[in-house]
Amino acid sequence: MVSPLVKPSADERRLIPLKDKIQAFLSRSNSENTREAYQRTILEFHRFVGKHLLTVTEREVLAWRDTLLHNGQSNQTVASKLSTLRSLYSYLLKVYPDLLNVNPADAQLVPPPRIPNALKGRALTNKEVQHLLVGPDRKTPEGARDYALVLLMLRLSLRVSEIGKIRQSSFAWKDERWTIMLKVKGGAEEIWPVPTDVKQAIDEYLRLDEKRRNIWRENRVEDQYIFQPMLNHRTGRYNKGLTRQMIGQIVRKWASFTGLKGKVTPHDLRRTAITRALNQGWTYREVQMMSKHKDPKTVMRYDYERDNLERNPVNSLNYEEL
Repeated sequence: MVSPLVKPSADERRLIPLKDKIQAFLSRSNSENTREAYQRTILEFHRFVGKHLLTVTEREVLAWRDTLLHNGQSNQTVASKLSTLRSLYSYLLKVYPDLLNVNPADAQLVPPPRIPNALKGRALTNKEVQHLLVGPDRKTPEGARDYALVLLMLRLSLRVSEIGKIRQSSFAWKDERWTIMLKVKGGAEEIWPVPTDVKQAIDEYLRLDEKRRNIWRENRVEDQYIFQPMLNHRTGRYNKGLTRQMIGQIVRKWASFTGLKGKVTPHDLRRTAITRALNQGWTYREVQMMSKHKDPKTVMRYDYERDNLERNPVNSLNYEEL
């Protein structure tokens, strides 16, 4: 057994099972969601090639890319999966240089598909937002929960993975306002101001849901999850946050109930908040402070008004003397 306090030799590194090498690669990320997504991609590729990953060539990566595209996966999804594979082999090359000669997923060997500037999905209109918010019956615990959840996503542009992690300890009174602190994509902790109407909606939901919460001993803890399932027959646990699937079902339920056409996803609510902020004139940097994107350039992709010909500077640009 190799001591963890001693750097393993080249021969010892060869003996480390590949699954442990992959686990070490995955553990570099602080985000559980990112680790799970990377693992799914690596397993998917492994099933496709059906051979040891250290014997893979660029031809097999090319074949996988083309198969994914042929099966209808979007350019964005395929590019993301190739990026995961490229990162894995780049890590293995750096940490175990004696095991590989080349990165078979290198972008020069396996060019990723072109990603369009515009993001897929939809941003709801103001009228659609109003219809969505009047759907839940706010006099019931479940309706109050759904209203507070949808409103929170529409106002703070939270990711679906962040909603389920919100606990009572996530809220704090700071600089004369309520704030919420959460771990975002990548593992960093970020803070948002919480608008008064959003905090009131959450407080009203917790008030209506207090009786149900107090029935279960596990809920009699100081740091409860805010958004919880009303019932949980599968595990019997009630002090847990809503899953991504549950949140998706809630959004789809009220979108369908209020007559919104087409599929509406939780990310569409995030997209709506970002797009609305841009349309109201906030700068990319200011909107980035809300959306918590790492790169302001990502925010630009939500700016659908960039292609509005009526607002194009060409219409008013001139060189006449003032």
